[in-house]
Amino acid sequence: MSLYGALFAGVSGITAQGIRIGVISNNIANINTTGYKAGDVSFSSLVTDTSEGTGGGAISNNRPLVTQQGLIQATGVSSDIAIQGSGFLVVRDGTDSTSDYFYTRAGSFRQDNRGNFVNAAGYFLQAWPLDTQGRLPGETGNLNTTSSQLLQSLKTVNTRDVSGLAFATTTISIGANLNADTTVLAGAGDSIDFATGETANDGISSTEIIVPDTDSAGSDLTTGDVLTISTGLTGDYTFTYGGFAESENIATANSGAGILGATTTTGIFSGATDGDYFTITYDGTDYDFTLNKSNPNVNNSTFNSLVTLAAAIEDVSGLTARVANNRLYVSAENANDAFTITNGTGTFISEFQAAGGFASVTASSGRFNTLDGLKTIIDNTNNISASLSNPTGEATMRIYADDPLDTIQFVNTTGNTGNILTATGLTATELSPVYDATGTSGDNMASGTISPHFSRNIRVYDSKGTGHDLRMTFVKVDNNKWALEVYAATGSEIADYDADSPQPLAYGTVEFNGDGTLNNKSSTLESFEVIWANDAVPSTILLDLGTEGEPAGTSGASSIGLADGLSQFAGPFSVQFAEQDGAGAGSLNNLEINAEGLVIANFDNGQSRAVFKIPLASFPNANGLFSQPGNAYSQSDGSGEFTLKEAGDPGVGVFSVAALESANVELADELTEIIIAQRSYQAATKVITLVDELLQELNRNT
Repeated sequence: MSLYGALFAGVSGITAQGIRIGVISNNIANINTTGYKAGDVSFSSLVTDTSEGTGGGAISNNRPLVTQQGLIQATGVSSDIAIQGSGFLVVRDGTDSTSDYFYTRAGSFRQDNRGNFVNAAGYFLQAWPLDTQGRLPGETGNLNTTSSQLLQSLKTVNTRDVSGLAFATTTISIGANLNADTTVLAGAGDSIDFATGETANDGISSTEIIVPDTDSAGSDLTTGDVLTISTGLTGDYTFTYGGFAESENIATANSGAGILGATTTTGIFSGATDGDYFTITYDGTDYDFTLNKSNPNVNNSTFNSLVTLAAAIEDVSGLTARVANNRLYVSAENANDAFTITNGTGTFISEFQAAGGFASVTASSGRFNTLDGLKTIIDNTNNISASLSNPTGEATMRIYADDPLDTIQFVNTTGNTGNILTATGLTATELSPVYDATGTSGDNMASGTISPHFSRNIRVYDSKGTGHDLRMTFVKVDNNKWALEVYAATGSEIADYDADSPQPLAYGTVEFNGDGTLNNKSSTLESFEVIWANDAVPSTILLDLGTEGEPAGTSGASSIGLADGLSQFAGPFSVQFAEQDGAGAGSLNNLEINAEGLVIANFDNGQSRAVFKIPLASFPNANGLFSQPGNAYSQSDGSGEFTLKEAGDPGVGVFSVAALESANVELADELTEIIIAQRSYQAATKVITLVDELLQELNRNT
């Protein structure tokens, strides 16, 4: 190498080290720059005489350490994004179609005055816009058919592009307790009201003997008549009228002899003598009743008329008596019991006797002669019941099917002498069920005719975001069974609404186990469809009423119900929760980014949805990217073609939200490197100085 060659080698050394110092200085200057990737200088030798391998100095190469990870630091700002691993955010230097695409790791984004997400260098964040179902562009079903692998599929993340969508209700969940002590809804029935039948029985109390109408032509009520009550679900039940002894009509019998002068209220038994008596034997005990014309005392079983005699019999526990139509009626309080009547002294029995009437009574079953007695035997019968009104006054009694879904019919059994239905005022027509959810053969809650035992309104939304109140109503139809109807609180909001015969949107029954947990619900309560009158998209709504199961101890039971929805405990009606997943149109509150790169829009209606998804750009050789202003890069031949990927895909990293990636600059290393570069620079200058001195010496000696 000549001296001039050495001179030029020294100059190349100064140049190379100067570049090195410049790179180091830039690294140090950007030590606090988000996502900055440090530069690294490498050197290679210059050969001027290839035949001799003579060197001609050095040349520097600046290599950015793009793939080297920087430290992730939390910021607490929801719009900050850091990338843990490989990949780049896609950004543009403007928002119009002529803007260029760049790639960066600088994820400190804020919204500008137009709602755009822009970083500190002024680059705008690009992401895939998602449709309402969360699908990427080009994905099946998305109306945006541009492939998600094209940059043209990306859009600047902007809050103004996000509209407040409505969310139609698809599921209703309810947790509520239905009071187990609620009385079951009474079924179909009719009332015994003697005001419309036998006038002799009009106004009696429930404990007074129901008397026959033996003096009427074609009598309405006769001893031994049988009342049949038929139910559609369980069959026939029969009840026999009787169980009492009946005297002759004192006003017309034995004229001119015997007990002439006796009346129903006053009069003396002129054909008998004080001290004459007769005996009633009941439950193994004899009870004597003695005539005392001048001084009767019912408490001492003495009498002087039918009225005082009836009072004396009433005074005996277990016996009852009544005077009606100039006759005396005697019975055990329980019409099924036996009793005997015998003469003591005198001939009272023969004097009182009606044709085949006033005689001993034998025991029987299924027999009644008072409203109380009829109620007792009905209540001991499954599937039908009776209730008394005004029992101590003008008593009436309603007889009804236990099951409000059952029919009932009252029948004057073939072979009766009298007509028990006419006497009691009971209808002969079959009565429809009290409750029928469809309103076809009975009443329902949707029409307002049946008052629910419990109801709850739930606000739901159609596809347009319009709110509607659905009413969920319950009525108890059996000990562990409730009928449930769901219908619109405002019927006109439903298409084809029939105001004359309102129909529920869903109906069925829910049954409970003996421990109060849910056993099962009707299949019709799984889901229901609503056709809205405003032409919104029809809604299909699932009903979540809780976890069902078989009753405890049931053979083969797979599970026991839980009280995580509907329950039936002995306590007040209460609602723990009533939820649905719909919402009306809302206004945007804010955007946030999650770890999957989804940009989540939060609306003031409490709903959220993903509106963008941030991709990560991958390159075969990221270190070959061209550096651009603002800590960004552009594609080059050395980097290879980009590929857009979702966070977590092979070849790219994942997002750390509310965090930023620090510069990958190590200050201690840089300070060390700059000292080395300084010494190398100084050494190169020494070479130039030395060559200069040698050249001067050479000039002096020539």
